[in-house]
Amino acid sequence: MYIGGIIQIALGVLTIFLRYAPDVAADGTTFAVSLTGAGMVLFGLFVVALASGVARGSRVSRLSATVVVALGLVLMLADLIVTDDGDWSGVAIQGVVVACVVLPLWTGAGRRYFARR
Repeated sequence: MYIGGIIQIALGVLTIFLRYAPDVAADGTTFAVSLTGAGMVLFGLFVVALASGVARGSRVSRLSATVVVALGLVLMLADLIVTDDGDWSGVAIQGVVVACVVLPLWTGAGRRYFARR
């Protein structure tokens, strides 16, 4: 989760820098691009905060992390349906990432770790 949050922050910063691209400046969408980048940075910080809570054994953070990761999968699926580009590889990769994050939180040693608290 830490790595995902840090990557999200970095992508948000890069998105903010896109506002200086010539085609974005010509379109007049610099504000929307800046707002999107800022939202990405804030979401990345939220994921890092959730990762800290999960590391401390917070049950609320575990549930919140599950909801946030699943919501990301739902949004990616909605984007695929809206854009209708037929590229299911992103959704498949996101599904694997969701499984890699959520399953250890709710099964086996992860379940016992959160049950101790």
